[in-house]
Amino acid sequence: MKNKSGFTIVELLVSIAVISVLAVMIAVVINPAKKKAQAKDASRKSGIAQISGALSTYLVQMDSYPATLADLVPGELKSLVKDPNGTDFIYLAQDQSGTACTTVARDCLRAVLYTVYEYPNNACTTGQPYWGWTSSSLRTGKICKESVPTFDDLPVDD
Repeated sequence: MKNKSGFTIVELLVSIAVISVLAVMIAVVINPAKKKAQAKDASRKSGIAQISGALSTYLVQMDSYPATLADLVPGELKSLVKDPNGTDFIYLAQDQSGTACTTVARDCLRAVLYTVYEYPNNACTTGQPYWGWTSSSLRTGKICKESVPTFDDLPVDD
């Protein structure tokens, strides 16, 4: 009688099936798309925090907010912080009457800075989740709005 060594085709197929099921289960648990979105949101939070700190410093020094974020460079920021997608954060400034302001006139007394939040820890019950900062609150946090954030919105912790 010959001594055969090796695996039968059925044993190989069962092994491949078990390994495939385990791989799918691990991929579902890890969810790489979710992890990537969470990493981008962490970068967004950091960027908004850096810019909001620079805006506060600018306000103390100039008694006004800048009309554009570019006015923070090279003074308060070495370079302009970008959203992880490579776009600028959304920033709006206006004077007390709600009209456009200029950095030169130093009449920018209200400001809002925000970006779209990709994967919030807690979803908004209504509206789109944004991560932002407003001059009325002087803090960063999640803003849930049907439309874009405004100067008077109050960010909340996520």
